[in-house]
Amino acid sequence: MSKNFTITFAGDTSLGDWYLQKPNRKKELKRLNHNPSSFFKGVKELVKSSDHFILNLETVLAEKPSGFIEGKQYPNYDTPKRTLNVLKDLGVSAVSLANNHTMDFGPKVMMQTIKQLNKAGIESYGAGKNLKEAAKPLKIKLKGEKNSKNIYLITGMRASKRYIEDYGFIAEKRKPGVNSLNLEEITNEIKRIRKRDSKAIIVVSPHWQGLDYKWITSKIEKRCRKFLEEGADFVFAHGTHMANHIEKNENGTIVYSIGNFVFNSPGRYKKLQAPPFSLITKLQITENKGNWSVEPEFYPIVTDNKLTNFNVRKVNKLESNELLNILNTKISSKANNILENNKFNSTYYYKLVNPAYSIIEKNDYPSGVNLKDFIMGNATMSHINLSKGKFFNDHVNQLSELHNEINHNFNLYYRKLARNKQVTSNKKRLNKLSQVVKKEHLSHSFVKRFERKKVNLNTIFSFKEIMAEQSALRRLGYRNYSWKLDRKLNAYPFADSIGLRRPKTDSKIYTFNELEKPTNPVVIKPVHSTGSMGVYLIFNNQAILSAKEGIYLNSWEELQKDANKKLQDWRDGKNKAFTKDEWMIEELVISEPNSTIPPADLKFYCFYGEVILIQETLRTDKKVCFWDPDMNLIYPRFDKEFYVGNGFTKEHLEIAANASSKIPSAYLRLDMLNGHDGLVFGEATPRPGQYEAFNAEYDQILGEAYRRAEARLTQDLLKGKSFDEFKKHFKI
Repeated sequence: MSKNFTITFAGDTSLGDWYLQKPNRKKELKRLNHNPSSFFKGVKELVKSSDHFILNLETVLAEKPSGFIEGKQYPNYDTPKRTLNVLKDLGVSAVSLANNHTMDFGPKVMMQTIKQLNKAGIESYGAGKNLKEAAKPLKIKLKGEKNSKNIYLITGMRASKRYIEDYGFIAEKRKPGVNSLNLEEITNEIKRIRKRDSKAIIVVSPHWQGLDYKWITSKIEKRCRKFLEEGADFVFAHGTHMANHIEKNENGTIVYSIGNFVFNSPGRYKKLQAPPFSLITKLQITENKGNWSVEPEFYPIVTDNKLTNFNVRKVNKLESNELLNILNTKISSKANNILENNKFNSTYYYKLVNPAYSIIEKNDYPSGVNLKDFIMGNATMSHINLSKGKFFNDHVNQLSELHNEINHNFNLYYRKLARNKQVTSNKKRLNKLSQVVKKEHLSHSFVKRFERKKVNLNTIFSFKEIMAEQSALRRLGYRNYSWKLDRKLNAYPFADSIGLRRPKTDSKIYTFNELEKPTNPVVIKPVHSTGSMGVYLIFNNQAILSAKEGIYLNSWEELQKDANKKLQDWRDGKNKAFTKDEWMIEELVISEPNSTIPPADLKFYCFYGEVILIQETLRTDKKVCFWDPDMNLIYPRFDKEFYVGNGFTKEHLEIAANASSKIPSAYLRLDMLNGHDGLVFGEATPRPGQYEAFNAEYDQILGEAYRRAEARLTQDLLKGKSFDEFKKHFKI
């Protein structure tokens, strides 16, 4: 019969009383005061079933202590009672204190911290009243069915000269402090333990001071390997605030840093381009008929508080793959391992495997990232660093290579399909293929197979591709006449000439500072902007809707402040929705008489006399839905959280279709206001925003509609259609 034990190790831990006493951390401070356990909610299940749980307590236990070391940055403390309650609730059995915060407020506060921990039933190691006490290993005894196993935990801090000489952190023969990571002293301790207890499990837990959010150096790698050579079984380091790589050799296993556990400082992951991950390490120890086995497991967690809003949590699948790739590509040539992803229920974790039985694609890319992992969905974008030109150039080169590789492989596959008679002679199979094949991979001979069986190639047409193509065509001098209507002041006279009702407006163009406080309901808007930026619906002096945000302002002064902020952002290059400081005043269209609620926007996707879909939007809360011409609710985009609007009438549809038939262009979106007394023209949009969000089905439907519209337009031109109203207003 076997008996199992779990010893869990976690990294730097602090509830952060000092860090959260900042003006911008009021929400987190409130959480700390009322629900401190909430910070551990996302990771508690990873540690709760441990027989022994050890973490690096990187703080002191004191009530707002004074007298911290002069010149030292980031002194840290935690309220004792609250912190001890949390540690006991987590099942913490021991803490390492050999770190760069234990002596922040001097030896007296440090010794009080040790005393409070011990009183609460939590052992400590790595600090003490003298060197002998600080250097003493922590011993854990596991009692199996047949015999026992001893585990010895050794810790010490690798410290800079500043911490040793200026701050006086290091314990000496008659001086309190933390244990130093002196190579000779640590290796001598390992040898002493191994000599008297040859079958013991020895774990060294160095703390790397001065390596915040960094990868450890080759010099540190050599030191860790030396610990194993002298008899240690494991090295589980911390201090970098992020996960570092893992190495296994013939002597044992090294985690060069497990990073943080819950450490309530904002962190500098993004600023220093550090992966936002850390590790919880577990030793799964089993006794079976007197024989003992030990296997480490590594549980990745997200510890970037800015990313998680101070809610450390387990990784998801993409994040697990991302960190796995990072760690495996950091493996030394001296190692005899790679990491392999595992999953139990909803929890991802890594185990060490022999590379002879696994495949890992290492990379030597200048950016340190294999772009294929991100393109194939095996990693997220959070670790991609484009800050340097050489990194960006590397990504461009990789992207080009990937496109070429993928296209080449698809072309080979399509050729094989085209030569397979079981496919090409079977109309049913060709019909299935027609739903998914991509035109760029279809050879001439393969296209003929579809033609001979009279099978439509449904994926040939793409609205997204056509929109991108139109941009390139404009640069080549191709005239898409729908762009003549892009400017509201050009579109309004044309709308008048074809009988399309539009808002009344004065003829003057203003700078914003020239605008005066209106006395009647009006709309103030830029002559040209995108996404309703700068559009204000003024119902009265106390009800002004900013259309971009869908929020109400309470006065003209608030409007001025809001608009000036947007204009300043534009001048500073932060807001590209404007092109000029040019404004106009027009009639306010309302949903009901005397209402302060704007009408719904109806955006008609028009393809030269044919309306394919209608987008309905409520300006007040940005709700959106889509309809087909028969007013069936549809879901043409990847996001499907739509509301059910009020729709439109047959007359509305005819107005939009008729107006688009008087414009010599295959496509134009007509944006209308559904006012209480009828449909009112708002603006014309030659290229709709977020067209890339259409799903594959509607990308094809809209693309096919565009090509049908082109054919109808060509036929009408050949038959002599003159578009007189359009030519009257625009130079062709």
